Amino acid sequence: MYYPQNERRSHFSSQFKSVIFLLFAVITGALTAVIVYTAPHTTYGTDFYQSDTVEPIPPNFSTPLEVKPANHSRKEVIGFLPYWAIGNKAKVYPEYMDQIIYFGLTMDSQGNILSTDANNNALPEWNNLNSAYFEMVRSEAVDTNTKILLAVKNFNNEEINTLISNPNYTRNGIDTIKQLVHDYKLDGINIDFEYVTRSDFPTMQFYNSFLSVLVEELRAEKADIIISFDVNATAVYADGAYDMVKIGDLVDQIIIMGYDYHLPTSLTAGPVAPITSPGNSPSLSRTLDSLKGRVHSEKIILGLPLYGYEWQTEDMNYRSKTVPGTGAVATYKRVRELIENKASVSIRYDPDSQSPWLTYLQNGRVKQIYYEDEKSLATKIDFVQEKELAGIALWSLGYEGDYIEPWIVIKERLRE
Repeated sequence: MYYPQNERRSHFSSQFKSVIFLLFAVITGALTAVIVYTAPHTTYGTDFYQSDTVEPIPPNFSTPLEVKPANHSRKEVIGFLPYWAIGNKAKVYPEYMDQIIYFGLTMDSQGNILSTDANNNALPEWNNLNSAYFEMVRSEAVDTNTKILLAVKNFNNEEINTLISNPNYTRNGIDTIKQLVHDYKLDGINIDFEYVTRSDFPTMQFYNSFLSVLVEELRAEKADIIISFDVNATAVYADGAYDMVKIGDLVDQIIIMGYDYHLPTSLTAGPVAPITSPGNSPSLSRTLDSLKGRVHSEKIILGLPLYGYEWQTEDMNYRSKTVPGTGAVATYKRVRELIENKASVSIRYDPDSQSPWLTYLQNGRVKQIYYEDEKSLATKIDFVQEKELAGIALWSLGYEGDYIEPWIVIKERLRE
């Protein structure tokens, strides 16, 4: 090989310097890795979200998280944005979501949207839908091509039965939803009519009829509209109100609310969203297994919690009996702050539910929290990939506070 006079080197000298350079690079890389690995917990700012690169996930705050190569297929990411989060001006990151579902407006038994309370005061859910802050979120969503949907909700059996069985009220309800889509220029509608108890009323028949007409008329006016339907994780196999085969045929997405397997009122503490449970106890696996042959997996969105539940318990044992009346929501933000500021916290990881739980003492009383962290979120995303589902839906935006680690996991596993 020819070199200019001032750059000529013997063959041996070139090889020697190459070896020295290689050794220097290896040593430098190793030292850098050690420094990065042992660095204290990192707080990321908005610069992270403007980057197209995937940063390493910080050391998990509860249990070590194995960072796998980003070799997953891209899935739908949906965030439920509750009206109280808008009221609190929660930071929203539309660039990492395909849909934002505003939650939500209540429809009464006659098909009207409730906008005021009994004293004629505007309801927060109505005010915040029309707020300047939500308008800003919508504007940002346009820039990221994130769709905006509205959840229409009702959790009262009697009211739902009246709405879907009375032809006049059904007609008014459908017309009201169509008007909302038009007035707010929505990309879609999310139906969240939840039965909270069993009912002997022939709900399935009327539900099917209501949804059939609603879907047909919405699509006639807007061909590309997104129509999703929420259903409780255990109701899909334990409640006769839902004809999952028919609903799966009608709507674009079925959002399985994959949480609340334990509740604040539960007699024993336990995981909110267990992937598996001992015996045949309710779990995400049991829920999804019950849908096989009834709903195509590519229509199923798995709802994941950004929260857990906290109880005072009789002792520190796993799934201890709870003290009645002590159950409460423990948001991702609440758990992070507790772990960072309370020395007595003891953290464990349950291999069945594949989620963490912790105990601590408060004024001599034993407290337990079963919650989700980065490791359990990543595991559930892997579960979604394994089951070949359409994606995930987060309940709810704002529960993470200013912590962005959940978004790092989502970016690495679902957005690349």
